[in-house]
Amino acid sequence: MTGAAIDRVHFLDEQRRNRRRSLRFSVFAVVAVGLAGIPLCVLASPLLFGLVLFGGHLVDLIAPLSEAQWDKLHDVAFALPNVWAKIRGRPVDVPWSTLAMLYVAPGALFMLLTWPFIQLLSRTAGAGMMLRRLGSRDPNPSVLVEQQLANVVQEMAIAAGVPPPAVRIIESPAVNAVAIGLTTDDAVLLATTGFLDRLDRDERQAIVAHLVGSVGNGDLEIAAIILSVFQTWGLVALLLETPLDASRRALVRRFVGLSMQAARGRVDAEDARALLDRLLGGGEFGVALEEFFANLETINPKSVAHGCYIILVQIPFIATVGLASIAAKQSIALFTTLVLGPWLAAMWRARRRLADATAVQLTRNPGALARAVSTLDGCDVEVPGGWAVNFLFPVWSPVTEESAARQTEIAAYVVGMRLDTEVRLERLAALGAALESGATAAPQGVVARLRGALPDWKELRTAIGWTVIALVLVAVLIAVTLAAASVLLIALWYVLRWVTALPRWMRRQIGPTASP
Repeated sequence: MTGAAIDRVHFLDEQRRNRRRSLRFSVFAVVAVGLAGIPLCVLASPLLFGLVLFGGHLVDLIAPLSEAQWDKLHDVAFALPNVWAKIRGRPVDVPWSTLAMLYVAPGALFMLLTWPFIQLLSRTAGAGMMLRRLGSRDPNPSVLVEQQLANVVQEMAIAAGVPPPAVRIIESPAVNAVAIGLTTDDAVLLATTGFLDRLDRDERQAIVAHLVGSVGNGDLEIAAIILSVFQTWGLVALLLETPLDASRRALVRRFVGLSMQAARGRVDAEDARALLDRLLGGGEFGVALEEFFANLETINPKSVAHGCYIILVQIPFIATVGLASIAAKQSIALFTTLVLGPWLAAMWRARRRLADATAVQLTRNPGALARAVSTLDGCDVEVPGGWAVNFLFPVWSPVTEESAARQTEIAAYVVGMRLDTEVRLERLAALGAALESGATAAPQGVVARLRGALPDWKELRTAIGWTVIALVLVAVLIAVTLAAASVLLIALWYVLRWVTALPRWMRRQIGPTASP
């Protein structure tokens, strides 16, 4: 930046540009939830088709089905071999519409119907879930800096035209602050003791203005949507492990029970908070299969019957449902990181830039915000319990492979939700922050406005690239689901044929003698 002219941007122009980008959130959330349900077809498709196939076998024992009807059922059960043969150029008739209805629609529809219940539970839980995670206290009136913080929050809320958020203090040396809640009415602003000790009054005011502006811009409502999407992904991972673990099945039953209670307005807020907190911890749901294998290794068959049970039931179960669950969960992780993550991150960065522009509007002091951002960037900003909502903090540590491995929250898998510090400081300089020695501020004319639009074109180019990648990976997601579910369907096909072989043979023997 030294020696270069910086195109000035009015904070109102910055706000308008980033608000337009944020309108995509509602569409994004619906698409994210629907696509996240596709891996559920690994279990849903065999269940649905199994009921149809079982009913077909029962009907066939009474009134034999035609060869054409059995061929249709066979084509669905053996979808994977048929699709592979079609790819290799063989003249195979693949019922694409039937496959889409069986391998895509059930999971997507289930999650789209389930998502409103997660949002309903979230509204019941309110800000209490995150307050319990972060661990805070009321400000001490006898501590000057804490009382100053409460006063600054009141001032910024009045300037922003929103109800003043409640103020709480986190006892932590980390230097950070955050606003949580669902709406402007239940917003809570939390600041660490390290934040109060490290920043001066103007810098604290700038960060508070950023957070209060974020609340006034509706970011808490958008953050609630993001969290509900994360919780939906956690529910998918949970459902995929229900065949493997009794505790997961109990948790699913608890979710269904609380959802019904929430629909009637009778759910306990604390129960809703505990359940949603479990759903946010997506990493713990990967433990069920490991526990299943560990329990299997400790089994010591004491009888022939027990040994047969292991050979005929448990091992085939692992080879089908267990491996299908692994494939589906890995596809969810890949899908979250590479498909939905970049879009979510790009939209949320627009909200952060909007909050910065609003902070400049409220304080008329962009230099203080720039200094605060620089200070936070060089400090320890990881607040204990904050990883689940790390995107709400004005500054957070970058998500690395090591940090993601230490966290269980699904939010740790989404990278790029925070603004790059250097680019952020450049934008604040364009908004009027103090420039480095030798830099000059250029008035914003027509050429400057065009140049100011270049980052949008760069983001558009990036978005197009990620769209192509997303389409490819969605195809991979469907292919993985198709492969995993087909293994179960083929196994189910042969099992039912084997089980009904004796009744079929008896019907053929009795049929001729019963004829007139």
